[in-house]
Amino acid sequence: MLVVTTPIIEGHPITEYRGAVFTQVVRGFALGQGFFDNWRAMGGERSKGHEELIYHIRLEALEELKREAAKVGANAVVGAVIDVEAISLRDRPMILAKAFGTAVVV
Repeated sequence: MLVVTTPIIEGHPITEYRGAVFTQVVRGFALGQGFFDNWRAMGGERSKGHEELIYHIRLEALEELKREAAKVGANAVVGAVIDVEAISLRDRPMILAKAFGTAVVV
């Protein structure tokens, strides 16, 4: 399934709009991971553990977006956005990835 951030897919005319699709994925940090990565970040270093977590959570949100589009009979998503933010759930740091776009048939 093709997912693009643009409103059109050049060379593939949109024949049907199937509506908005969206998903969200929330993940916490492994015990100790947040502490050591935060310690490194305070020293100006890159936080490899956080970067890896964000990378994988974005991929998971993208795959779920594709599944949601397929459920409504689409074969592409246009105008796709994946947004990642830090949240706190019961004082526990978490990462939230939201993905949304318009499901279409091309």
